Amino acid sequence: MFDKENFNIQETFKLAIKKHLNKNFKEAKKIYSEILKVKPDHANALNNLGEIFRIEGETKKAQICYEKAINVNPNSASFYNNLGLVYKSNKDKIKAIDLFIKSIKIDPNFANPNYNLGLIYKELGDYKNAKVFYEKVIKINSNHADTYNNLAIINEELGETQNAKKNYNKAIEINPKHINALWNSHILAFDIDEALSILRKINEIDKQKIESRIMIGALEGYKGNFELYNNLLNSEHSDHPYMRSIKWIFSLSKLPKIFFNRWSFFDEMISLSDNSKPFYEFGVWNGVSFKYLIKTFKKGFGFDTFTGIPETWHNEPVGNYSNFGVVPNIEGGEFIVGKFEDTLPNFFLEKRPIASLINFDADLYSSTICALNFSKEVIDEKTILIFDEFIMNNNWEKDEYKALNEFCNNFGFNYEVVAFSLSTKQVAVKIKKININQS
Repeated sequence: MFDKENFNIQETFKLAIKKHLNKNFKEAKKIYSEILKVKPDHANALNNLGEIFRIEGETKKAQICYEKAINVNPNSASFYNNLGLVYKSNKDKIKAIDLFIKSIKIDPNFANPNYNLGLIYKELGDYKNAKVFYEKVIKINSNHADTYNNLAIINEELGETQNAKKNYNKAIEINPKHINALWNSHILAFDIDEALSILRKINEIDKQKIESRIMIGALEGYKGNFELYNNLLNSEHSDHPYMRSIKWIFSLSKLPKIFFNRWSFFDEMISLSDNSKPFYEFGVWNGVSFKYLIKTFKKGFGFDTFTGIPETWHNEPVGNYSNFGVVPNIEGGEFIVGKFEDTLPNFFLEKRPIASLINFDADLYSSTICALNFSKEVIDEKTILIFDEFIMNNNWEKDEYKALNEFCNNFGFNYEVVAFSLSTKQVAVKIKKININQS
């Protein structure tokens, strides 16, 4: 028990902070709680206690603490930012955005809420707003390596590869051991040797990072040196999703062409396609890839609910990848809105033009097999089929890979793998021995 009369709140708070900074959360929580028994409206003790609860995953308790702190001091930008982090962790992005904006209104030069808004808008697929807030962070703090890395990711998503390289390099310049920036920069490598040089730097920094070792083994194997790959294949890492994916690649009768980023991958597939024919895209989301493809093909058909995935996809909840019902307005694009099982039967009642290229980006097995079955009539042996999440994920064999193999087995088709990207998980195929009149 604390003696209230002789209780020095200021000194006790300093002790709590010391415990907090040393990650002795159990003792820090105890001391913050004792402070609040004496002074229930100690805003900073409420905030700091909430921070420990948030770190420990007790988001409800954290929320209560932050809300009490805001009631005591509604002019603290950090309190709103911290409460926003609770809502962000609970997947309530709209409420989190509101709280981060309130934080910025109180202190426009507070980098944290701007950074957090960049993260949320990136998750929402609103790359334009994500860029805006990351760029604000850099104006406030020009040495924030994580922001340069995240801004580069947005640049890359938008096909701004030169800006992406520049920002990855800036992040690495600020922090030469920034493994995420190094990893992401290898995706923009020009060729295997450049990618290997970056991955080896990662391996020097963190020899325990198994993903970089597996990628090195794969790329060296692609060049004909299978020593590391075989060692990994005979290790406890043999069941890693990267290893399973690479094993599948090496099992193919002919090694397909390898790419590192989605735009060079798309460019190559476009060059192999008949651009006099339209393309089809199943899973449009925010329309970034659709806009890229329409520049060549001029006409495209896009299929999506625009309200997110219709069912849970492993760890992704229903509604993720939502465009909040907003259908893109893209010249040359015709968008069919709704679940595939509802829209595709009617759409394909009418004879549709053979596809130059089909981009399957619906992720789910159920959506992909549905799209494949109905689009059979617009596929011929020249059609390029791109699958956006085919390999490298924990459950890749249960999704697009399963759908393609089931589709081919059901109709007596074969497929040739034309190209792949380990970095972006994409695989492109052509269907062989196809008879589009076969039922």
